[in-house]
Amino acid sequence: MNPIVSTQWLVARMYEPDLVIVDCRFELGQPEAGRTAFDAAHIPGAVYLDLERDLSAPVTEHGGRHPLPAPDALAERFGRAGIGGATRVVAYDDQGGLNASRLWWLLRWLGHDEVYVMAEGFAAWQAGGYPVTAERRTVVPAAFTPAVRPDMLAGVEDVRRALGDPDTLLVDSRAADRYAGLTEPLDAKAGHIPGAINRFWKQVLDASGAWKSDGELREQLAPVTAALDEGREAIVYCGSGVSACPNVLALYRLGYPQVKLYAGSWSDWISYENNPIATGEE
Repeated sequence: MNPIVSTQWLVARMYEPDLVIVDCRFELGQPEAGRTAFDAAHIPGAVYLDLERDLSAPVTEHGGRHPLPAPDALAERFGRAGIGGATRVVAYDDQGGLNASRLWWLLRWLGHDEVYVMAEGFAAWQAGGYPVTAERRTVVPAAFTPAVRPDMLAGVEDVRRALGDPDTLLVDSRAADRYAGLTEPLDAKAGHIPGAINRFWKQVLDASGAWKSDGELREQLAPVTAALDEGREAIVYCGSGVSACPNVLALYRLGYPQVKLYAGSWSDWISYENNPIATGEE
């Protein structure tokens, strides 16, 4: 099934007992904003998972700004949110699917396939006249047993081996000015991993903020799909492993589940003093 679902699809199923709706709203630099927004109004029955508290591990020397949680810790957190092996999950945010895609990727990494992202954010849901509430549901914990898919993940050593390797394409998902090293608002060093091409994640969205059609996504990601069709490997990264996830999801939607995420991404790459850095266009 398409990993992107419409608001109409969700409103028709939102009270089905095997469905867990997850609110993933979060704003960088305002860590309480997402929870505050959830407390004020959310889709009825939704639970809240915080990008930094629930979907990331504590920051250390390496691993980037949003380190990947240990599978068992993540599985325990999902279980407490009511997500079990037979649960269908629909995630939404108000950041263009940025954080919802992170949850989608994490669940699939742990072997859970019944996870989807709402095509538009909470603001569109609310503007469409669909129900919202400030009430919190009573969550019944579930048993979540992880079945980790290591082939979905790339580490720093995988990326080092990819440097200069014609069989691997590196894809940088950040804005063009950050990729080129012209500006860097979040990390200590500017630039990109040598050899990477740039495909800004927000370009998977149309002017209204909804996900583009398959044809538009295929055009936007043409260099990546061409490489994959040739049998090459693709490793997608961003600043901290979050905004790369919409690109990974878009490629999955187009029929390329083999794409890998460099979870530590740029903020992990630059934490190693000897890793090379490139600037400008490639």
